[in-house]
Amino acid sequence: MKKLYFIILSCAVLLIYACKPKVDIEKETEAIKALIHNETQAFLQNDTAKVLSYYVQDDYQTRLSASCDTVELYKGWKELSTFYKNNPVKVTNPENTKDFIQIKVIGDAAWAIYKDNWTYTLVATLPGIKKDTMITTSGYMLCTMNLEKKLNEWKISSFSIYRPKN
Repeated sequence: MKKLYFIILSCAVLLIYACKPKVDIEKETEAIKALIHNETQAFLQNDTAKVLSYYVQDDYQTRLSASCDTVELYKGWKELSTFYKNNPVKVTNPENTKDFIQIKVIGDAAWAIYKDNWTYTLVATLPGIKKDTMITTSGYMLCTMNLEKKLNEWKISSFSIYRPKN
């Protein structure tokens, strides 16, 4: 009798596992790349509501920005949303490309690392000069993201940026 229960239980487990939908890694990878590009475009358009729509809105949300001499950490949805609402984009003529290094998808979770290449112009007032000066600059950042699939959509659950000296 114990063998019969074991066989039935084993068959049930195998059936459940076999019926589990397979993850299409290529499709999910492309969806994550699209999310990353769309979030950047919303950021450049100063569309804060659209930018924030790409993020998981919970207390575990984090954003870490680091460079050679500074570190900024925003923890939780309240801090992150306040950061975006208080920091509008102040650049013109932005150009952005991304070199995707790695995207790993495991079920409803993913991890991405990429190089974010930027060229843009900003207006600055330089000491000793009475009129504003247009400065064009370029550089890159290394970005990592953790993502979660919520209601069949990928959302950013944490975001880290490292800005090396350019």
